[in-house]
Amino acid sequence: MWCPQCKSEYVSGITECPECKVRLVDRLPEEPEVKHQYVDYVEVLSRLKPPDVVLIKSILDSSDVAYYIKGEHSLHAAYSFLDAKLMVRKDQVDQARELLNDFARDQ
Repeated sequence: MWCPQCKSEYVSGITECPECKVRLVDRLPEEPEVKHQYVDYVEVLSRLKPPDVVLIKSILDSSDVAYYIKGEHSLHAAYSFLDAKLMVRKDQVDQARELLNDFARDQ
C-alpha cells in the first residue's frame, strides 16, 4: 500500500498514512514524463568585473529574466584573465537590456 501524497510504502493491513492522514492506495499513479526544453542564451554584456556582477544580479534578481553570469567564479581568482559575461535567455534580451539600460550606458 502506498500513500498518494508522500509516496511512502506501507505493509499490508495499514489503510491510512500516519503522517499525511490520507487513505492508502494499491499503487501510485504514473508520473507524467518530464519534457526538458532547451533554451538559447545570448551574451548581453561582457567584460564584467565583480562590482558589475553584484549590481547586475541585484537588478535582474528582482525581475523574471532568466540569466547566468558566464565566468562568474573565475572573477574571484587572484589572477583572473577572464572577464565575466552576462548571458540572458534569447527571448528576454530586450527586457534585460531595458532593465540594465542605465548600467549599460555607463559602460
